[in-house]
Amino acid sequence: MTTTSRRIGKYIAFIPAHCKLEREFRTAMGKWLRASTYDMVYGDSLHPTDDKYEEPIQVLRPGWSPERLRGHCYVGDVVLAAADIVARVGGADALCSLSSHHRALLLSEHASSIGRMPLFLYSSPWEYRFPSADLDAVKSHCLRTGIDAQCSLNDSGSGVVVTRARNSNPSVTVIIPTRGTEAEVRGKNHVLAAHAIAQLVEHSTFQNFDIVVVVDEATPQHALQEINNAAPGRIQVVPFDRPFNFAEKVNLGAAHTTADYLLLLNDDTEPSNPHLIDTLLSYFSDDTVGLVGPKLLYEDGFIQSAGHFFNPVPYDAYRGFPANCAGAYNMLTVAREVSSVIAACALTPRKVFIEVGGLSTQFPGDYNDIDFALKLQLLGKRVIYTPYTDCFHFESKTREAKLNPAHVALLGERWRDQLENETYGHPSLQKYQLAWKSNRPGQRSVDEAVGPTAPMASK
Repeated sequence: MTTTSRRIGKYIAFIPAHCKLEREFRTAMGKWLRASTYDMVYGDSLHPTDDKYEEPIQVLRPGWSPERLRGHCYVGDVVLAAADIVARVGGADALCSLSSHHRALLLSEHASSIGRMPLFLYSSPWEYRFPSADLDAVKSHCLRTGIDAQCSLNDSGSGVVVTRARNSNPSVTVIIPTRGTEAEVRGKNHVLAAHAIAQLVEHSTFQNFDIVVVVDEATPQHALQEINNAAPGRIQVVPFDRPFNFAEKVNLGAAHTTADYLLLLNDDTEPSNPHLIDTLLSYFSDDTVGLVGPKLLYEDGFIQSAGHFFNPVPYDAYRGFPANCAGAYNMLTVAREVSSVIAACALTPRKVFIEVGGLSTQFPGDYNDIDFALKLQLLGKRVIYTPYTDCFHFESKTREAKLNPAHVALLGERWRDQLENETYGHPSLQKYQLAWKSNRPGQRSVDEAVGPTAPMASK
């Protein structure tokens, strides 16, 4: 595929033969670029269909997500880079000879700042609307950047799975707050915490973990016995004698361990995926990662959460959709940065947890995970959602899902800018909508944007 380069002010644009710069480039985009201080820029794109009477397909791209770029070339086929960056990586001619994915990865390795232009940068035929995935490009990127990983295409070929090597055996403490709740799971009554522990111990390929269970004073004795019997010798029971506060219970559990990592785990989960801890741990070979969460599934196997979006109210992405749903432009098939993940199952380094003060006890039920994730990002830490492992979460089995208006107001007071300017959304997407879509009628605008969301699930 032939790619040409074109000098535009301080930038060099790389334009594959099937792409055409939009006319808008000479006006609004030209002004935007003149004011830009980014080393590398990408933008949105239009993709006309075979029906000349149909509006072009729109691809509205999210903010900068290096993890997602490793999975597929979500930044599109046309990128711009500062001339000195281009010279540093071998010049325009050499870059023109590479695939779009390879070129974007290589430029990103040398750019100190990368930005999304929220304007239509180029157009290309509709068959080029999905991100490309170049396996060899990702392999060479990992070699250059020191990522020790095995890379392979996923089952659909829509993205590259980067499976990082775990070259150490860190210690993990699993923290489970509970009051000994019993409920039916898969047709059988269980003490939920005991069931979660038994599933993790039985199935996990990673076994260097202990378990801290923080229990309410009113927890029945038979429930405590079942919990202890689920993993004899590996459980420390910590009593909790205060009113319900999920955040406080987690913090108390964290104070009773010196482990390297904390796995925050609800009692109403079933962590039966053998590679759950291994997969979550693998991302911490990069010390810029502060929190990792898996795909959360309902008991029936449908998605509970594929990460949070702020709209500006927090929403769960693709809640209620099949587990194999690819999402808009295959976004659910690759690991990616997100603004937050649910603390029902999430891994974080203990030192980082302590550094940001743990979970805020001002959010006793909802939103403490969002507050925690945003505190991590203030430290420059990334929050990762990975589709390569999962965990069942039997939402609302322990309590009724209710949002406290005071907590909603507090979250807005603390994090208004972040909530109103979702990094991984787009300025053209409608606010306060369950389906976060562009300002166009019809189902297609849902499919083309972020896709269906739902109000944030409770813990």
